[in-house]
Amino acid sequence: MRQRLKYWIAARYVRSPKSHSVINIISGVSVVAMAVPVAAIILLLSIFNGLERMTSDLYRAVDADLKVIPASGTTFLVESIDTAALRGVEGIAGFSLQLEQSALAEYEGRQTIATVKGVERHFKDVIPIADRVLAGSFTTEFDDNDCLVAAHGVAQELRLMTRTSVGKQISLYAINRKRISTLVPIGGYTRRDLPMVGIYSIDQDNSADIYTSLRCAQGLFNYPNRASSIEISLLSTASLSGVKRAVEQLCGEGFKVQTRYQSNSIYRLMALEKWGVFIIAMVVMAVASLSIVGTLVMVIIDKRDDIATLRTLGAKQSLTRSIFISEGRLMALISLAIGVVLGVGLTLVQQIFGVVRLNTATLMIDAYPVELQPLDVALTIISYLAIALLIISGTVRQTLKSTTYEKVV
Repeated sequence: MRQRLKYWIAARYVRSPKSHSVINIISGVSVVAMAVPVAAIILLLSIFNGLERMTSDLYRAVDADLKVIPASGTTFLVESIDTAALRGVEGIAGFSLQLEQSALAEYEGRQTIATVKGVERHFKDVIPIADRVLAGSFTTEFDDNDCLVAAHGVAQELRLMTRTSVGKQISLYAINRKRISTLVPIGGYTRRDLPMVGIYSIDQDNSADIYTSLRCAQGLFNYPNRASSIEISLLSTASLSGVKRAVEQLCGEGFKVQTRYQSNSIYRLMALEKWGVFIIAMVVMAVASLSIVGTLVMVIIDKRDDIATLRTLGAKQSLTRSIFISEGRLMALISLAIGVVLGVGLTLVQQIFGVVRLNTATLMIDAYPVELQPLDVALTIISYLAIALLIISGTVRQTLKSTTYEKVV
């Protein structure tokens, strides 16, 4: 009975006009001020989810599901890993050896530093980089001849960013580790002249890469029968953690096995940004929740006569306190409902209809990416309730304690 009484009185206080109209205005402003941060947080988290999904789709063309690298050094002997046993690991769809080193690329006197990645012929079946080809095709071997595929950044530096550039000969230079001499540097490098059969584009971080055959890279860098990593793709039904443990046991302590999210720091950076923004938004929400402090104080002062009447009828101070705490909670719940509906609604409108457009031709999408996740909405609701209810309870307790309404009785 007491629970229903306090909420009934609190609901009446929320709905009924106050003796001063300005209190009604301030109460409405407080409700809106508490609702806006809720909507903003849901929208911000959804934006980061959309950016994370877009980034994941973008880097899927260059990042393998799993990557095996040596625990020390930059290369390893191919024979040190049982590739036949690796092929038999359940959940693995395919893998490719890769040798990655820096080299100098040159075309008609124009030069640029590039990261040369030697891969096996079936590499494009492991990683769908062929989907990002702008001109030509992704081919590193044609019959017994080696060729290369250049990133758009390399092609731009060499002024080969046209469809007619496909087929041009590019020279690659690397330090010859067997013949290097600081006194007589002539002849201290290895050269390969390869036709460029394709141009691809990912982003600025992958704009200085060149793909060629594994045997060509091994010869160019004087690393016979060596590789720097194994790129592994998984079946869609495979367990990432389970396959990772199996590969770790197979490769031994001399190797590290990394997931896509471990090998590329961009994923960790985006996660840190998302939760950093969430923490800042919580601070903003706490500040916005303080707007209800002034409202509750004014309501308590405005209802001094009602408090005195309740005291005369025998109401205890705990009941009076519960009434105003309940009123604050009702205001917080109204704000929460408005904020959640507004935030979820705006997110779904953008997610479905793409109202906010992107004026760029460099991305795969033309609308600002958002993705609503129920977990983010639930986390926002819980955080909001924790902050608002704490502030409301403290405000009412301190205000009633300092208000000498007993003199009115």
